Amino acid sequence: MEVKEFLRLEPTESAEHWRLAIWEGICGGRGALYGGCGLAAVIEVAEAATGRPATWAACQFVRGAEMPEVLDVRYENLATGRRVSQGRVTATVDGEIMLSALVALGTREFPIEGQWGSPPPANLPRALACPPRRMPEGRRGGVRERIDERVASGDADGAIRAIDGRSQLWATLPGGVPASAAALAVLGDAVSAGVDGLYTDDVRARSIDNSIRIVAPRACDWVLLDIQVDGAALGLAHGTVRMFTPDGHLLAVASQSGLVGNR
Repeated sequence: MEVKEFLRLEPTESAEHWRLAIWEGICGGRGALYGGCGLAAVIEVAEAATGRPATWAACQFVRGAEMPEVLDVRYENLATGRRVSQGRVTATVDGEIMLSALVALGTREFPIEGQWGSPPPANLPRALACPPRRMPEGRRGGVRERIDERVASGDADGAIRAIDGRSQLWATLPGGVPASAAALAVLGDAVSAGVDGLYTDDVRARSIDNSIRIVAPRACDWVLLDIQVDGAALGLAHGTVRMFTPDGHLLAVASQSGLVGNR
């Protein structure tokens, strides 16, 4: 499934202007636009406007868009080079800003590539051997009904558990994960899940921003979300999500800050 179809993102007469009706399938448990879906819409619009693949996007959520609002999503070009474009995407409802994002798009060839850093534990079970993520019934609606999440570091009943702030989830979209920055943006909105794994209480970290750096997308059946909550203070939690194919290829790195509180 293409991400435009997953979101129900609708074109207009201009490649720089799209519309996104807020519906249950792209909302979180509170009936507001899910942050990963908002970032995915930003990426899709920017790629359509420039014809270049997204390599970085950083989105700030000004207000939660709710059903049945319709977002006007517009791309504004800031700079265009031979290889890279830089721009801004703003989503509004009746002129009021819901989210604002900066994006960079484009690639270049270079003979050196690789991936470094601490890899996920080698003994993690494969996705289909892991239990579905456990959630209270009140949180299972919306986009959660459409993303299959399996807990790789946790209890047999599907509760996430974080060791030293680190936890792992397998995730996929209907039909698998395409080689798409927008698809990775949907799945990479997972720092709140890592915060949940740190506490026995039902705690969340509601996103105030969502960023993603694309390394090299590949189509795959499942994506491993390697979540690291780096710290929390003054009511905010900060973390990083590295996304891998089942054979260990690094797809992207997402990061978020969120307001911590009970659900």
